[in-house]
Amino acid sequence: MSRFAGIMPPLVTPLDGAGRLDEAGLRRFVEHVLQGGVHGVVVLGSSGEAALLTPEVKRRVVDVTLEAVAGRVPVVVGTGEPGTALTVETTRLARQAGAAAAIVVPPYYYHIDQEAVLRHYRTVREQGGLPVLAYHIPGLTKVPVQTETLLVLAEEETLCGVKDSAGDFGYYQRVVDGTRTLADFAALEGSDQFLFAGLAYGGDGAISVMSQVAPAVMVGLYDAARTGDWARAKDLHRRYQRIATAIGPGWIPAIKGALSALGICGPYVSAPSAPLPQERLTTQRQRLEAALAEGLFTP
Repeated sequence: MSRFAGIMPPLVTPLDGAGRLDEAGLRRFVEHVLQGGVHGVVVLGSSGEAALLTPEVKRRVVDVTLEAVAGRVPVVVGTGEPGTALTVETTRLARQAGAAAAIVVPPYYYHIDQEAVLRHYRTVREQGGLPVLAYHIPGLTKVPVQTETLLVLAEEETLCGVKDSAGDFGYYQRVVDGTRTLADFAALEGSDQFLFAGLAYGGDGAISVMSQVAPAVMVGLYDAARTGDWARAKDLHRRYQRIATAIGPGWIPAIKGALSALGICGPYVSAPSAPLPQERLTTQRQRLEAALAEGLFTP
C-alpha cells in the first residue's frame, strides 16, 4: 500500500483579521484532524489559499504544521508554481523544512502542451528532492495532467500519486486501472462526493476537504470500505452529505466558518476573498450545533 493512501485533509490556513497567520489556530487545527485519525496532512494547496499568501506566511505555515504534527503522520506541502525553476526552489525549501512529499499542479498561467508537463514533473522530481504527487485540477490551472501523461510519469516513478480534483470520475477510473500494479502509487480523490465510489472502484482514499471539519467521519468511511463493510461505508457517506449541507456552499469561507463554529480558528480569508457574512455564520453555527447534538460527527 502506498505511503500516501488514506484520508488527508488539505488544511485551510487560519488567519487573523489582519491577514496574519493564526499560529495557535493552526496548531489547534492540526490536533483536531489528528485526533480524527487522518493518515497525513496537506498544506498550501488550493484550500490553503497558497496562491494568495505571502512567501513569509507560507514558510511559517510549513514550519508550524511540521512542529505541531511532530512526526505522527506525513506532511505534504503544495509547491506548485507557474514555472519549473520556481517550483523546484519551493520544493527544495519544503524538503529542507522536513516535508514528506510535495503536491504539485502542472505549470499554470500559460497554455502548455503535455510534453512540457512531462518535462516539468521530471525536473521537479529530479531537482526538488522530494517524492511528488500530481495535482490535477484543470478548472483552476487551465492545464490538465492527461491520463496518458500521468501514467507515463507513474510508471517511471517520477510521481508517487495524484490528487484528482477535476470532478470527472471517468478520469479517476482510468488512473486507477492504469496504476494498480504500482504498489507505491496513490490514486486519491479530490472530490468528497466521489470518495465512496472511488474506494469501491479500488482507489486509495482522498485528499478530503470535509476531513478538515469531520475527520473521524471520513476516516471511518475509508476504514469501512477497506474492510469491505459497504453498508457502514454508505451510511458514513450519507452522514458526510448531511454535514456538508449544514456547512453550506462557499468552499474556503464556508470551511473556515465551520472551523470557527467549532472553536478552532477564525473565519478570516485572504484578500480579495471575504469571509461569510455574519448572518451566514450564525445560521451555519446553528446547523452545525444541531449536527453535533445529533451525533453526526461521531462515526
